[in-house]
Amino acid sequence: MHVSRTRNAWGLWHALSVAGVLTFASLAHAQSSSGIGTHGALSGDTLFSSDSDRFQEERTNLGYLFSNGWGLGASFSYFDAPDWSGAYGRGLYGQYHLIDSKQTLDARLGVSDTDGHTTAIGSLDYMRHVTKDTSLGVSAERDVVDSIAGLEQGLTYNSLMLVLDHQFTPRFSVGAVAGAMWFSDSNTRPMLRTRWSYDLLPNYGLSAYIKTRTYYDSNPDQGNYYSPQWLNEYSGGLSWRTAFASKVVFFVSADAGHQNTDGGGTNIWGARIGLQNYRNQKVQWQVAVETTNDHASGFSGGNNGYRYTSVSGRLMFPFN
Repeated sequence: MHVSRTRNAWGLWHALSVAGVLTFASLAHAQSSSGIGTHGALSGDTLFSSDSDRFQEERTNLGYLFSNGWGLGASFSYFDAPDWSGAYGRGLYGQYHLIDSKQTLDARLGVSDTDGHTTAIGSLDYMRHVTKDTSLGVSAERDVVDSIAGLEQGLTYNSLMLVLDHQFTPRFSVGAVAGAMWFSDSNTRPMLRTRWSYDLLPNYGLSAYIKTRTYYDSNPDQGNYYSPQWLNEYSGGLSWRTAFASKVVFFVSADAGHQNTDGGGTNIWGARIGLQNYRNQKVQWQVAVETTNDHASGFSGGNNGYRYTSVSGRLMFPFN
């Protein structure tokens, strides 16, 4: 028990330290405009998560982008839980980054070895402004299933999502994500997520929102990860954003709602707090802490009274 608490404290300290370093470095290097530097850029992200079942995950990606947007990177991960030997992961990937007034594109493709299982991994996030008020995009990913059974068996998933964001009025917008996930244990999960946002006090950064999520599993309850036959959920909340010294943005949000599955219903809640830079700054960074009782927040799922908490950070640091 002492060893588990020590690992938990070390993991949380590691995530906070990395996120803090990313923030400090970016603040010290803040510049105007956007884009990769003339001598390339350092790209990185980190995540530490822990749930009420004491399943812990640590992930770090660190890479270098050349001035043309192409680059290379390495990934490191560690997973731990009581009465389990844990699992290590490492990988290498190529990456590409593009951002301009019309579109954004982030892509990775590589190979990873997790607990002795080697597999291809990758991600793609593309968004384009098709009109002044509408953006369309696509999101795709291939990765390992990060539950105990998933890691031991070397399970993977592939996902493909279409993304829509439309500004109906200056204060009202709707976002939608529709697609499917295909798991290597012969389970297919079509899904739909929406977010409806309204600016209550635009000059003060206060907004209200409603979120929904629906999905179905073709081969549910195999015990490899959280996979009810179907899930429907909705929640509503408030978010607030405010700027400090025209360099740093503080954001916080909290919501509550209800989740129904074929196994019954439960009330859900979530909260998120963090800091990020101004969008017109050359260095792009964000640090956030999130907590929720939503069983669908990860693959592990958990029993009644489930809680999930994560600390994350990301950075794009150009060299000029």
